[in-house]
Amino acid sequence: AARYIANSAFTARAYASAYGIESAIIPPTIAFEKYATESTRETVTYINLYPEKGLEKAIELATACPDVPFLFVESWKLSPEAFAALEARLKPLRNVRLHRRTDDMRSIYGQTRLLLAPSRWAEAWGRVASEAQCSGIPVLASSQGGLPEAVGPGGVCLDYDAPLETWVRALRGLWDDAAAYAALSAAALAHARRPQLQAATQFRTFMSVLEAAAAEAR
Repeated sequence: AARYIANSAFTARAYASAYGIESAIIPPTIAFEKYATESTRETVTYINLYPEKGLEKAIELATACPDVPFLFVESWKLSPEAFAALEARLKPLRNVRLHRRTDDMRSIYGQTRLLLAPSRWAEAWGRVASEAQCSGIPVLASSQGGLPEAVGPGGVCLDYDAPLETWVRALRGLWDDAAAYAALSAAALAHARRPQLQAATQFRTFMSVLEAAAAEAR
């Protein structure tokens, strides 16, 4: 009588491949009002300063685009030693600001023009993409795991190992082309508002899974 829930089509496929089970898909619940804000759209923001989350790619892009302001934000907590080492490494990059972790993500998204999510990890979803899109912020991400589902039409996904110039071209295209940016910003906001991310829709799906399990058990 068991039933299974996955948080993305990517994880559902992984469960099916590993265990031969089918899963209902309920994406992470995003409290729209907690993240939606008016943004000054002045930075490329990269969140979570770990190699698995694409730190090296973010540094390469900031180095290659010295005229573009970047905001690097801690998420998983770094040790004081690791933070100091990263601070020293980033010091020569005058276009990069380093920000300690915060519970007020609107203060971060309120500065953001483009979210950068170049993860090397097989992400189950990509929560920061969904959070940013609540403010109509497009996302430039890797195509790892469930990130393409989280980004959807509201951004661009690239292979992590694509040449740096491909990443730079995509970033500059979104930074410099006002028409392209406006189109992706509108698509990002619509993607954030889609029914699958609404708590009421997710609750109905959840209850249908429970009811199916209960009916079979009876």
